[in-house]
Amino acid sequence: MARPYRVLMPFIHFDQHPQAAETIAYTAGAMAPTDEATRYDPRTKLVVRAVTLLRDSINEPVTMAELSRKAGVSERTLRAAFHDVLGVSPKQYAIAQRLRAAHDALCVADPGTTVTDIATTFGFFELGRFAGRYRHAFGEVPSQTLHHAAGCWAGEAA
Repeated sequence: MARPYRVLMPFIHFDQHPQAAETIAYTAGAMAPTDEATRYDPRTKLVVRAVTLLRDSINEPVTMAELSRKAGVSERTLRAAFHDVLGVSPKQYAIAQRLRAAHDALCVADPGTTVTDIATTFGFFELGRFAGRYRHAFGEVPSQTLHHAAGCWAGEAA
């Protein structure tokens, strides 16, 4: 069976954090928690709450202070919960989610859309850093993804 969350979250070590896959699927609305421990584990509940907050503000960078305040816990507690459940920090998770959203937007961009337009839409204002992170995550620079999308539009017009 394909595990799309492994492609979407290659930085999470699922072997070391077995409940990560279920937590991610649950927060994405793909499934309900099945394991009693996962369903009622306070760390998992906290991560689900924080991931939902991050998803709701995908177009803007959220500081960890703001996220922890909205989640109702200290930054240290939030960071520990993310590491225990997903194996990454909340900041790493948030950046990865925004990168994924930018990638998806680049893949379906209208002609005339620029990488800068999309990067800034998802809260990336340091374009060199965005391009480096994007290349590390997707194996190509954002302009290549955008070029592929433009090729699709040109193909449709023909």
